[in-house]
Amino acid sequence: MQPATSLEELKERIDLFLLGLRHPILTEPGREVMDLSTSHYSLSTEYQKLLWHVWNEQTNFVRQITGIQKESAGRMELRFQKFGKGPPGTLILAESRAAVEQVARRSQRVRYTQTLRRFLAQLFPQWKVEELTSEAKLDQSFSGRYARGLLRRGARAWAVIGSGEQEDPSAAEGILTYGLLWLDWLRRRNPGRVIEGLKIFVPANTAATTLQRLAWMDPAVARWEVYETGEELRLCDPADAGNWKTSLPPLAEPIPRPDSVQRWIERMEALSPVLESRYGSDGFREWTVRGLPFAKETAPGLVFGIGRSETVLEEQTFAALQQLVEKLLRFRRPQSPDPQHPLFRLLPERWLQSLLVQQITLLGYDLIPGAVYEQVPAVSGTERGLMDLLTVSSQGRLAVVELKASEDIHLPLQALDYWMRVHWHQERGEFKRLRYFGGRLLSPEPPLLLLVSPALQFHPSCETVPRYFSPAIEVVRIGLNEKWREECQVVFRLTR
Repeated sequence: MQPATSLEELKERIDLFLLGLRHPILTEPGREVMDLSTSHYSLSTEYQKLLWHVWNEQTNFVRQITGIQKESAGRMELRFQKFGKGPPGTLILAESRAAVEQVARRSQRVRYTQTLRRFLAQLFPQWKVEELTSEAKLDQSFSGRYARGLLRRGARAWAVIGSGEQEDPSAAEGILTYGLLWLDWLRRRNPGRVIEGLKIFVPANTAATTLQRLAWMDPAVARWEVYETGEELRLCDPADAGNWKTSLPPLAEPIPRPDSVQRWIERMEALSPVLESRYGSDGFREWTVRGLPFAKETAPGLVFGIGRSETVLEEQTFAALQQLVEKLLRFRRPQSPDPQHPLFRLLPERWLQSLLVQQITLLGYDLIPGAVYEQVPAVSGTERGLMDLLTVSSQGRLAVVELKASEDIHLPLQALDYWMRVHWHQERGEFKRLRYFGGRLLSPEPPLLLLVSPALQFHPSCETVPRYFSPAIEVVRIGLNEKWREECQVVFRLTR
């Protein structure tokens, strides 16, 4: 590891390291652990010093960072100097491991498994409970977040899966993926037994997403029952899925800009033809290099920076913007001098998205170049982490494109979430009313659903889960070459 040669480089290395952590914590020996995902902080260069200010409801502290002592995967040790004549010390920036909490969570899961067994005995006294466990089996993609089992009565059987209140809300959101994998595994392991379907148990008021998804499962393939647990056990009505969390915004209209702002935009875009821009639903633009955002419009003017760092673009900061763009162009390109550099590795889905927006015809199905919308409609209240594209064929058939640059077990059902919302708006004629696709005549045929990923990065769930979808949904897996950054090519197309 080379030492930082300037405060700006030191700050950048810390910022980039932070971007790679999903749940960063900051620890100073003798003090409490600070959860940076729930705290406010500022890392700034002032008076020729790099100052880190962290504050939340419990603490408020400032340290002068003087260097990086050690750095490894998921861990960085920083040297700091206290103000006054205090001795130097070490801050540890790392990914949270929460080993003590994991032990407690495992105990909670064992207790929930026992509770689920009592629920099953109460609801189905004539049935025998078999194989009820919450032990994880990673080779079969069975997560410890869920208790799973089998109900048997003679030759009849049901698969069972449940998630308790001790789990975070994402467990209830993801339970159907694991339930389908469990059902499919039981059927393959017991070919002579009729396993009728899947019984799903989730905490009170968390069944809506599962019910919405089950509405688009094939009833000829399996039966489904969903129960909510709480003060009382309740069998959910399949029609009681709650309101859709979706909106279809009008097409963004560019906002008139003062001449001074327009001049800054022209100066910035003149730095390189590689720079890309797109309008958000608010009418403001964002600029990227191969999908990585580095500048955006705000009401007061233009700002730039990577991650949470924002610097106002003005005459005295233009040189810093130019240096940032030069660094992005150097490292974020197919022939990068350092493929391990964070600027190369960050946001791979956004990079892949930027390529396919320009080459949508590569996917086939007579898709129209230039008629591509990103994240439309919007799914409110969720952080998906996947890239959604909506496009159309020359025959007017809508196509939902879901992208993933690396393996993700939830890809099929998260793609289904987006497909359902597109179909919902389609049935109400909203794309036509708001003049999406330039007013082109759209087909009433249900949208095509394309799952796109590098060929070797598809999780096995992408083959299993779509088999349970309604026949009305045409699902196609499109595998890309592994070196898609250099030249994007389709390796295979597989219809479920």
